[in-house]
Amino acid sequence: MLKKFRSAFLFLLVFGFSATLMGNEWANYYFPDVLDSYWTYQDHDGEELTRYAIEPEDIDGETYRAFSYEPVLEDWTNYQYYFHPYFYQVSADWVAFFVGDDIENATRAVTEQQWNEAMVVMKQQLNNQLPPGMNLDLNVTYDLDIQAQDYFYFLPTPATFNEDWEASRVDVEMDLQIEITSNLDGFPPTSQAITMFLTLVETGNVTGTETVETSAGRFEDCLIIEYKVDATIETEPDLPEAKTLFADAYKGTLTTLWLAPNVGIVKMLQESENSDTVKTLELTNYEIKSTESESGEDD
Repeated sequence: MLKKFRSAFLFLLVFGFSATLMGNEWANYYFPDVLDSYWTYQDHDGEELTRYAIEPEDIDGETYRAFSYEPVLEDWTNYQYYFHPYFYQVSADWVAFFVGDDIENATRAVTEQQWNEAMVVMKQQLNNQLPPGMNLDLNVTYDLDIQAQDYFYFLPTPATFNEDWEASRVDVEMDLQIEITSNLDGFPPTSQAITMFLTLVETGNVTGTETVETSAGRFEDCLIIEYKVDATIETEPDLPEAKTLFADAYKGTLTTLWLAPNVGIVKMLQESENSDTVKTLELTNYEIKSTESESGEDD
């Protein structure tokens, strides 16, 4: 009995080690991160971002691989967690970015920016529809509570083509207080409290491989990863039109990444049903250090 137990234990140990090794080999093949390697990208506005592989760090007893960036991020509305993680881990199952707090910061910044822009338009539209001499003052205050899962599951290791996985989930609670006042006699001040519950679920899918060309070179057999965002929303009180409006504002974003063997991310394309702006990012220069600390650059 003891002999059988030892054999079973040995099998599990070897199997677990093999699975971990295979997962790490897959991750290192498509997401290399040898110390002192760097990647320089250019976005659709011509802005450059350089990522550096730096020493791992310990956070709350966990060891994380790490990147640094130049220039330093100053505006969270410009944050893209797909290619801007500071800490991440590679396991037998996933390349997982430790970006929960970063996603919360970015979601808050983008939501506040969009809401403030929308309020300006709403106030103008309201007053444009009023008779001459009549004014309405629309004042909306809000409080945001945002909870994102700790990890963005960037890539399974190894990945299966055309199989969805849940990459991230973000829950947003927005408490709105709407107050309307007017200079018209007989129009009493009106107020309305609305609570909105928004859930954003992003799924990933490796759809295939193809050759990609950027100014950094020609890259064959690039993995194509598509990330799609789906939004669900509830309101208290129930406001069907508002639910549709907010859900449409958040859903429909498709982000596509191309990962080249032994290089990593070489291209990103992001499109949204609600915007004519197409965001892009392309690799312009890079250097991947060898595991023996010998420098070299791929053409």
